[in-house]
Amino acid sequence: MLSDHNLGRGTCGVVLTTILVLALCTVAGAQIKLKVSHQFAEGDVRDQLVKVFAERVTNKLGKQVEFRVYPASSLFKPKEQWDAMRQGTLDMSVFPLDYAAGKVPELSITLLPCSVVSLQQAMSWQQKPIGQRLSKILESNGAKILVWAWLEGGIGSSVRQVRLPDEAKGLKMRAAGKKFEYMLKEAGASITSMPSSEIYHALSTGVLDSCLTSSSSFVSYRLYEQLKFMNVPKDYAIWYMAEPLVISLKTWERLKPEQRKVFQDVGDEMARDWVVPNFSKDTQTLIDEFTKAGVQLHYMTKEEFQQWQDFAKKTAWKNYEETVKDGKEILDLAVQAMQ
Repeated sequence: MLSDHNLGRGTCGVVLTTILVLALCTVAGAQIKLKVSHQFAEGDVRDQLVKVFAERVTNKLGKQVEFRVYPASSLFKPKEQWDAMRQGTLDMSVFPLDYAAGKVPELSITLLPCSVVSLQQAMSWQQKPIGQRLSKILESNGAKILVWAWLEGGIGSSVRQVRLPDEAKGLKMRAAGKKFEYMLKEAGASITSMPSSEIYHALSTGVLDSCLTSSSSFVSYRLYEQLKFMNVPKDYAIWYMAEPLVISLKTWERLKPEQRKVFQDVGDEMARDWVVPNFSKDTQTLIDEFTKAGVQLHYMTKEEFQQWQDFAKKTAWKNYEETVKDGKEILDLAVQAMQ
């Protein structure tokens, strides 16, 4: 027969064991809630990118991770997302890397005029020295690329068709990126900087009469309602921009090794099989929507692209080499990736 003393010790042991088991179960089943921000409209291909990534990760990890997506600048303004990720107050973003070039000048390489010749070639950066260099630059600044993604873009105008550099003279332009701004200023344009989400209003109020942005943004922001001319990025384009899905390193470090592997595997998988087929659809959608709206379309020729590239080398490329630390070295890697 057990004494009261022994019974008490046994009961305490059972209670203590139960508490430990419950605690361990709670830790094992703990859910990580991730805030994902972007500036783009719901349904935009970049919004789809986030949702497909979240779905694929959730299929592998179940309820270990929950993604909360905040589209259309509903959580942070576009350029605020960079510092928010570095500080860990934002977990992830589909982020145009050039938006951080004011603080990390090297990132201007991701929106340098005529330094990329096709979407497929841009995506090949991930496996090339330029991509490895870019990854190191990002990680040294507190962020990591999960899904490599680039968009092609064109030139829209409400005044005249902009086919060659000298046709930019006198226009009030949104150039997208410091090096595009520099090049177009040299061509005689007047430049106003703003995120793509503000272009429509600027066109409607006369602040702008011309703009460069991605095919996706031309459509999702309904810029065909304000433009009369469009230089379409079909066979040739001077505008390609890196807009990957990026994660804060502070958030990355919170993930368990097996969770990191799933995130990286899904990111690599989407770069291989999802980005190009889905992102490239937007140019055809642009053609369809702008044609329907009565916008006059122009398709850049090889000769026109060559004239833009020659002008870019004398202006934007030269400026990048001269003003960015290790600029020539990084630019050489980008040029190597074109070959």
